[in-house]
Formats: sequence, C-alpha cells, structure tokens
Amino acid sequence: MSECVHRKLCPNECPCDYLETEQDNVNHPAHYTSGGIECIDAIKASLGNAEFADYCKGNIIKYVWRYRSKGGTEDLKKARVYLEWLIRVEEDIENGNAKGNSD
Repeated sequence: MSECVHRKLCPNECPCDYLETEQDNVNHPAHYTSGGIECIDAIKASLGNAEFADYCKGNIIKYVWRYRSKGGTEDLKKARVYLEWLIRVEEDIENGNAKGNSD
C-alpha cells in the first residue's frame, strides 16, 4: 500500500487504503485538494482535536442519514472514513494530545 496523502490524519496506517495513483471519491476526492493540501487537513489543523471530533460526528450523521436517498454505499463508506478519523482523534484526546499533533 502506498503512503496516504493525509498523513497527519492517518499517521500509522491509513483506513482508506488509498493509492496515490487512483481516483477515489470517498477518501481523497480531487476536488478537495489544492496545492498539494487536502481540505480535511486544513480543517483539522484549524480546529484541534475536540472540534474536529465534533466535525467528524456531524459528517457521520449526514452520510448515514442520506445514504438511501442520495449516495448509497458510497455515502456509507464516507461515513466509515469519518468514523475512523473520529476514533483516532478521540484516542489522541484520551492520551492527552489535545491539539492532535500525534505525528
């Protein structure tokens, strides 16, 4: 597996199994990357762990809520990615890493 482009969110093993040569609308949509920076990395850096956890929770609810009427299993996969991030950020909080600089 290639290294994940959002290493700060996936410091050990990326839950999304992303290969940099693949187009992936669930884990790394091209329209959310600008200048080599993914939007999600900028969001996490600007929020810190507690606020990012809330952001993830909101997106999980959104994608699970709408999956039958809009995105189908792709929305469930998006919710799963946000759940993985939520778990990691909560683990950081539990370990006393409030800002999320675990790398």
